[in-house]
Amino acid sequence: MKKAIVLDTCLMVLFVVGLTDQNYIEKHKNLYPVYNASHFRLLFNLLKSASGIVCTAHIWTETSNLIRQIANPARREIMFVFQQLIRTTREVGISSASATNSAGFIRLGLTDAAIISLDPALFRIFSVDHDLIVAAHQHGFEVTNLTPLFLDTDAIF
Repeated sequence: MKKAIVLDTCLMVLFVVGLTDQNYIEKHKNLYPVYNASHFRLLFNLLKSASGIVCTAHIWTETSNLIRQIANPARREIMFVFQQLIRTTREVGISSASATNSAGFIRLGLTDAAIISLDPALFRIFSVDHDLIVAAHQHGFEVTNLTPLFLDTDAIF
């Protein structure tokens, strides 16, 4: 059985903005100058072969706050795509109280603590966050660190 993919917040922001319009990536203050359209295309291609994406309410909330930091009309367009993505993506529930029981809560914060509170037998994590990657490995998750792949993106595209 293929595991569903959980994207960290940074990758979810890249995914939503890129789905809306790849040109917005280089206009978005939470993405540019670190990420570009090539990074989005790589992420998109990796996700095409996955069994699906799942998300937590914590990731959705952080993503919502970050993707809105762009002027209209881009903000409206991005929020519309985000709305559709939320409606069509499976959400897994981890209560905030439960996430605070994670050994990594103090170091990682609520969103990442909720991610590592998921079942590693069911979910795989895509991340660019070093602390989350280390903690997820320690909790038995299969983790794909996209940072090295993003560094080689110019060679791919």
